[in-house]
Amino acid sequence: MGGSEFPAMMMLAVFLILHGSLVIADLEVSETRESVARDPNTKLVFVGTRHGNRNPAQFLKNITSWGKEGEMELTSFGKRQAYGLGVSVRSFVGDLVESNYLSKETKAYSSSANRCQMTLQAALAGIFPPQDFAEWNQKLDWTPVPYQIDDPMLRMYAVSPCPNSDAAWQPISDDNLPELVRLTREKKAFMDHVASHTGWNASISNMADVADNLIEIQLYNSPMPDWIARPTLPGYDEARMIKEILEFSENHQNMCADYAPCRNLMGGVWLKHILDTLKKQVDGKANDLNLVIYASHTEVTLSVMKLLYNDQHEVTTSAGFVLEFRDKPAPSVRLLSHEPGHNNVDEHTIYQATYLPQLKAICPGNWCPLDAFIRLVSGTAIDDWKAGCGVLKCDEKKPDNSGTANVATTALSADSNTSATSSSGFDRDCAREVDELGAYCSVWARHGFCAMHRPTKYLHCRKTCLCDKPAVQLPAALRAT
Repeated sequence: MGGSEFPAMMMLAVFLILHGSLVIADLEVSETRESVARDPNTKLVFVGTRHGNRNPAQFLKNITSWGKEGEMELTSFGKRQAYGLGVSVRSFVGDLVESNYLSKETKAYSSSANRCQMTLQAALAGIFPPQDFAEWNQKLDWTPVPYQIDDPMLRMYAVSPCPNSDAAWQPISDDNLPELVRLTREKKAFMDHVASHTGWNASISNMADVADNLIEIQLYNSPMPDWIARPTLPGYDEARMIKEILEFSENHQNMCADYAPCRNLMGGVWLKHILDTLKKQVDGKANDLNLVIYASHTEVTLSVMKLLYNDQHEVTTSAGFVLEFRDKPAPSVRLLSHEPGHNNVDEHTIYQATYLPQLKAICPGNWCPLDAFIRLVSGTAIDDWKAGCGVLKCDEKKPDNSGTANVATTALSADSNTSATSSSGFDRDCAREVDELGAYCSVWARHGFCAMHRPTKYLHCRKTCLCDKPAVQLPAALRAT
């Protein structure tokens, strides 16, 4: 610690956070989570989780005792968190799911990111330690379990091209949302001071990377950088330096989940998958399916939790949600949360989620009638991820000489948890080049479709931008605040 002793309260706070934001006043509440048991009439359980603890996107100078896995890769702590989640899920589902993996019973999905795939693999190892016929190596309490990679559902921000995603993220990445502008202004002196020691630009994103480094430094009990242990910034001691740096952790990701255009697009496809699976269960088309588990990222996991009307504002590493479906006394669902142990990363707790008022109003005893639940949450579900992205389908030209293409679009709503998707088609006149003003030309240009970068009319069917005609109307995704 650079010669100084790290305060015990802050040590516990770092273990609590592990890789997310934290208000230390929440310590007492977090330590009293009560685990819940599965309802005896439960037929299907969904588990969504953020990946486990990972390394930062960039390392501070002179980091030698940890980080060997590489930037953004899952750490040993993350693997333990994920395995603990799996053990907790196994305890929760009990005999609803066979002890050994059966393909008809369990479906698993992951983002393409290594940290998510490894989190899912570790969790599945905790759920399905091989027994009887599944044992294949007495030295390994593990058996391989298949899973699917689905980035449009679980990593939409990395899908390319996806102009609506780029548009939704731009005011966040550029720190232009009012809350980010305020934070940058209020913390300018502090951010400049930190930047003078890291050599990185004084941005919220880089401050979050510093926070990620501090989390790992504490987890691995490594020395704190001297400029943090003995700060020269007036009014700051080690504890205040650490506290204010940690406040930047996952800032942009959490902001995405709070900002409707970003939230709806990041979580909408995942929400649709959940609702479709529930419908199949009710219709008798998925009677053998008992467990669906997903591994994703902060902004995606937290977004879908909010779209499910879970009143949660952050999600730490390996934390997320559980959605339980029962068919008796009537089809209904219960929304739960889960998170890793605060003092022991190998432990995991599944507990009752806090409902937003709209959900609480229709859920007596925390069980929500399925029909009412679907009516409430389905408005933000995205049926066609390409339409949600604003990827235009130019191979659907009409068989005439007009040069007209049919296009599906998605409107991203700025109203919290309200209808966000429409898939109605409209005609784009590619011959006269006069229809449908757009604002994504610069976005498409970054993906190599356009010769010029000035935002103006975009004709996807020609894969070009007409940069001499300025756009006079921004799409809803760019107008929303």
